[in-house]
Amino acid sequence: MEETTTKILFTSDSTQNQQTISDAILSVARRFKGELIWLQTAANAGITQALVDDLKKRAYRDLTISDNSGEFWSTTAKIANDINVEMTLVFAQPKVPGLMGGGMAACVRKFNNPMIYFNSETRWVEPRNILMLLDSNSESRQKFYRVSALAKMFGCRVHVLSLSSAKDNETVKYLYAYSGQGFNYMIQKGIPSTELDPKEGVDMVSTVLEEVEKIRDCWVSSMNETDGGGFMKAGPFQQYCVQLHVPLMACAVQEIVGSGGSGY
Repeated sequence: MEETTTKILFTSDSTQNQQTISDAILSVARRFKGELIWLQTAANAGITQALVDDLKKRAYRDLTISDNSGEFWSTTAKIANDINVEMTLVFAQPKVPGLMGGGMAACVRKFNNPMIYFNSETRWVEPRNILMLLDSNSESRQKFYRVSALAKMFGCRVHVLSLSSAKDNETVKYLYAYSGQGFNYMIQKGIPSTELDPKEGVDMVSTVLEEVEKIRDCWVSSMNETDGGGFMKAGPFQQYCVQLHVPLMACAVQEIVGSGGSGY
C-alpha cells in the first residue's frame, strides 16, 4: 500500500464522543501520510471545525471535508467506495435489524473495503492486538489480507480464533483447517501471531467477549456473515456491533469472480 495514495474516511452520526473521534483521527494521522477525509453530514456538522482545528494543532495535518447528505449508512458506503478508501472509521449507533433481517450485516455489505466500527460505548485505543474471528464459512478467510494490513499499520499481534455454535464433524474440520491457514498466513507475512484453540458448540458472542477481556489493547475483526445466525434471529455479528466496547474491523463477504485462486 502506497502511503501517498492512501485515503482513510471518517464519519459519525450525532451521538458520538467528539474526543474519541479526535483521538482516532490523530492516531491514524501519525501512522499514514495519505489523505484523511471527514464525511460531513447534517448530523455531525457541528463538530467538523473542531476536528479540523484539533488535527492541525496536534499533528500539523489537514482534514479534507466531504459534505454530503442522504441516509447515513448508504451515503457513507457510497462515498467510501466512490473514492476508493483504504478503510472507513464509522462512529455510530448500531442499526437494528427488522423482521426480515438487515441491521449491521446489511450496512457493512455495502462497503468494498474494511469498516472500523465504533458504537457509542467504544473508546479509541491504539491496537496492540487483533482478535481475528474465523468460522466454518470459507469466506471468513477473506479477512486475512485486510487484517494483515491493519496489523502492519499498528504493529499488532494477531490472535486467531475459530469458533462456531455448531459442533458437527464437518464444522469442526473447517474450524481447525481455517485456524491453521490464518495462523500460517500471518507468520508468512511476518506478523506475530497466536493460534488460539478452536471452539465448537459455543455461544459465540459470550466467547468473544470473554476472549477480548483477556487481551490488552485489542481490536476485533469479523466478517458480516458468520455462523450462528438463523431465521428471525440476529446473528453474532449484530451482537458484536452492539456489545463490543472495542473497535470492530467489519469486513463484507465478497463474491469471488473468475476462476483460479481462492481470493484469500
